[in-house]
Amino acid sequence: MPKPTLQPGNGDLPKLTLSAADGAHAEIYLHGAHVTSWTPPSGREALFLSPKADFRPGAAIRGGTPVIFPQFAGMGPLPKHGFARSRAWDFVDAGDDWATLRLVEDEASLSVWPHRFELLYTVRVGGPTLEMTLKVSNPGPGSLRFAAALHTYLKVDDVRQVAVRGLQGLRFSDSAHGEKESSQAEELLTFPGEIDRIYYNVPGAVEIRAREPRPYDIIRVEQSGFTEVVTWNPGPEKCTALKDMLPEGYLQFVCVEAALIEIPVTLAAGESWVGVQRLIV
Repeated sequence: MPKPTLQPGNGDLPKLTLSAADGAHAEIYLHGAHVTSWTPPSGREALFLSPKADFRPGAAIRGGTPVIFPQFAGMGPLPKHGFARSRAWDFVDAGDDWATLRLVEDEASLSVWPHRFELLYTVRVGGPTLEMTLKVSNPGPGSLRFAAALHTYLKVDDVRQVAVRGLQGLRFSDSAHGEKESSQAEELLTFPGEIDRIYYNVPGAVEIRAREPRPYDIIRVEQSGFTEVVTWNPGPEKCTALKDMLPEGYLQFVCVEAALIEIPVTLAAGESWVGVQRLIV
């Protein structure tokens, strides 16, 4: 099987298509190092991508897996979620079923975040698994401090019939209700309306499933390096205000993302950090 090569995608932005021998495949754009599609051997698309997603330089693509760096949401002086998701990354290398992309500082990034850095992002597909590995290195003389997340939109038939297992007993902050802190009493997190939560110190994997699961309706999310799990769905009212979403688009996805938020990582000169998110159908 030939190695993947860059091809024009939506908006003529370059993309790679990864294909495993077992029929699993994924698409990743150099713009934002953004994974926009993942299909396991079952043939069922597992990621949500908005039909109105904005594919153009400087914009963030709605859906798939945006790379959040070096700031989460509005928790700092940078634009929301930082700049990595809206920048063009460099192609480093690829095999049939994997690819590595790279982002480093430039004049634009230094003007808003005065640090040298190197991001290496490796995406690998095969069998029931999509694995995304983000490595952050500090080649500069001083220290740098960052937050990060892999903001994954998982495709569902109807978010009102979806539940997340594995968060019971965990502390969370609720951005949909004024950053109120609480703990998850229920075994299952459901989505009757807007949900926007950061769960802290998550000890293990979480599962997303339909309430009456069929084999392809369960996705397991494993992570290492990351310490938090973010769950998000805008609900009907906020969805209508999103220009890159259809009014009913909120029904078709749930975001469950590996994140590093509460205690950002500080890297001294020459140090690196690695975070992995693994999705398993």
